[in-house]
Amino acid sequence: MTKGCATLLVGNDGEASRQFAVSVTLLAHPTIIELLAEAWEKYGYAPEGAIVVPCSLEWFQRAVDVARAQERRHHHHHLRLPHLIGCFRPPHVIA
Repeated sequence: MTKGCATLLVGNDGEASRQFAVSVTLLAHPTIIELLAEAWEKYGYAPEGAIVVPCSLEWFQRAVDVARAQERRHHHHHLRLPHLIGCFRPPHVIA
């Protein structure tokens, strides 16, 4: 797992799931919270491993893109220092 990231397993029923590492700063965005709430309603709470998010890969990517764009607008220029770059990169497939 990537430091500062949460592992999410994304995919609808019948769709091949993919694993993503998402910056924990994005988890507070309302769209991501909604997806996590749907995951909790469908699968419950699992204290270990990846969180399973029941949505299409396209919808998930759009939600993350919106959250990332809004996060960038709210950060000040001094937070874009090289040692923080990992917090702002897009989610990436890790499996």
